[in-house]
Amino acid sequence: MIVAAIVLGLLLRRLLIRRLVGSVLDNWITQTLGALIVVIPTILGLIGALATWNVQLVLHFFGGSKAFNPDNLLNLSGTVVQTLIIAALGYGIARTIRAWTLRGLSSTRMDINMRTFIARLLYFIVVSVTVISILLVWQVPVGIPIAVLGTFTVTLTVALQDVLRNLIAGFYILIERPFFIGDQICVTAPGMPKYVGKVEDIQLRATILRMPSGEEVSVPNIFIFSNPVLNNTHYGERRSILEIGLQTDSFTREETNSKLLALLKGRREVENKPEPAVMVSRYIENKIYFQLRFWVKSGQIIDISDVIFEIHELLPGADIAVIEPI
Repeated sequence: MIVAAIVLGLLLRRLLIRRLVGSVLDNWITQTLGALIVVIPTILGLIGALATWNVQLVLHFFGGSKAFNPDNLLNLSGTVVQTLIIAALGYGIARTIRAWTLRGLSSTRMDINMRTFIARLLYFIVVSVTVISILLVWQVPVGIPIAVLGTFTVTLTVALQDVLRNLIAGFYILIERPFFIGDQICVTAPGMPKYVGKVEDIQLRATILRMPSGEEVSVPNIFIFSNPVLNNTHYGERRSILEIGLQTDSFTREETNSKLLALLKGRREVENKPEPAVMVSRYIENKIYFQLRFWVKSGQIIDISDVIFEIHELLPGADIAVIEPI
């Protein structure tokens, strides 16, 4: 009987999932419904098997004493089942709405930060409605949890002040939009390490960056909120400055300048406008230092290393340092 109930549940689950796969429902809610449809016949099979083995035990369990009053037991079972169904459906619907919102708004001109903010706001609204519905199923007045929440507000605020500050900073970043998902940013502060990476996600507590070395770092939003943020990819091009030092007897103004400018004009990632320029910056003893300024397309910053290598081949005795990008 138990085996037959399980087989029946698995058959029903297969039919249900086959019907729901590819529909508008989120995969999580589809799998949850599939699990529920297996549990119900399995429970009935267990009860039937127990009754076949010892019917008196089943009768005693369901009606033999006041502690196991059948009405109370059925009511409690129904409440538990309703709670599980509401929780599963609520969470699945919240995930589905979040996915729909992100996918539906992606075809509009709305930026990705605002789309993410709206999707998460709708997600939390559905989850809140789900929690309230569960409280109503258990006949818990909504005023009670609100009163309890109000009682512990001060304590939670003091204990979780850093978390709350990060939440507020996360909302600010999503609304104010100092940068977007996909931008490369640089965040630093005096006495703190410098974080440079591509923005992978803007969460409510932290911003996820992918470092150029391939690592992932979670930067607290309050750190970004309270410090300068350099957006490396906001514009279509980016200036680079190399400082080159040469012995004065190896430097000829016209010849050196023309060689360097010809080298840059031969590279396709270097922008022609604004034009590259060479400017003398300082003299130290027997050395002259000058800056080579040029603009490269956003996303081509890595090619600066190739430029440095070619300058080294052109001027073997030169000292070369990168001034920008920092």
